[in-house]
Amino acid sequence: MFAPQHLLLCSLLGAALLSGAHEVFAQTPPAKDMAAAMPALSKRVALVVGNGRYQGVPPLANAVNDAEDICKALRELKFDVLCMRDIKTRKEFRRSIQDFRARLLPGTAGLFYYAGHGMQIDGENYLLPTEANIERREDVEDESLSLRYLMATLDEAANGFNLIILDACRNSPFTRSFSRAVNRGLAPVSDAPSGSLVLYSTAANDTASDGPSGQRNSPFTKHLLNQVKVPGLSVETLIKRVSASVQAETSQLMGKRQVPFSYGSFTGEFCFAGCDDPAAQAAAKAEAERLRKEREALDRRRAEIEAKEADVKRAAEAEANRPVVRSAPEPAAPAPAKPPKVTLPPSF
Repeated sequence: MFAPQHLLLCSLLGAALLSGAHEVFAQTPPAKDMAAAMPALSKRVALVVGNGRYQGVPPLANAVNDAEDICKALRELKFDVLCMRDIKTRKEFRRSIQDFRARLLPGTAGLFYYAGHGMQIDGENYLLPTEANIERREDVEDESLSLRYLMATLDEAANGFNLIILDACRNSPFTRSFSRAVNRGLAPVSDAPSGSLVLYSTAANDTASDGPSGQRNSPFTKHLLNQVKVPGLSVETLIKRVSASVQAETSQLMGKRQVPFSYGSFTGEFCFAGCDDPAAQAAAKAEAERLRKEREALDRRRAEIEAKEADVKRAAEAEANRPVVRSAPEPAAPAPAKPPKVTLPPSF
């Protein structure tokens, strides 16, 4: 049996140990559990198309440059990229879309980027191959890729997330020969695939700049390239930053504000350069180091308690095993002496 003072010591030290352990582990899980809790980036697949050298009309100065630079940036960000330049026909365009679709497995993030001419006819949007032979409105559907076809193909993939980026709102030369007026730019999107975002380089029914002379990229793609490599930047924040930068530049340099616009809904998380903010990573590393030191302190406290317990136990055992020495009984005290008997003389 432990002595009472030993039980009190163990109770106090044990309470301190348990209290400290509860405080440390209740606040933050172990570092390895934190790492396991952070989801890995999905596989990312992209189809990038730049159509600039159109048959029978002036070439677009920057469309191919835009697509090439987007391809390079996405490859650096570990995307699996299909890069297409100057797709000639509707059939070739559709085949490229199907090749892209085949790579969109469940859990894969898809990105479609297009720089080139686009137009709308009766509210339908079309992307134009470079050898599209368009003389009448009726030719557009036969010669061009319907945006609805792209949307339906991505919706069919059911891969989880798709981002469609269209720098295709340049002023189209193909509509000048049409007998009826056609709205400028692209029509609003009403059929974005579930869990997808569609980003226009400018608002619906408006045109976008191909960029001032001497610049390699359009204003929209230039600012998109500036943002895609920023770590920890969500796609929603990226869109806001690109839009603000494009509006500021076009307003200052061209006197006309170009306002990028997005459609669709996405409730998940997607970042081009990874959603782990470096500041958050540094904080997580510091927290892991703090936890390591706390655990070392707890181990030392546990060792101290065990040492004290061993000391107390040894003392208690020594006390219990010590032989008892019995002393001889003390002699009884002598009885008090009786007073002498006094004999009185007889009286007369």
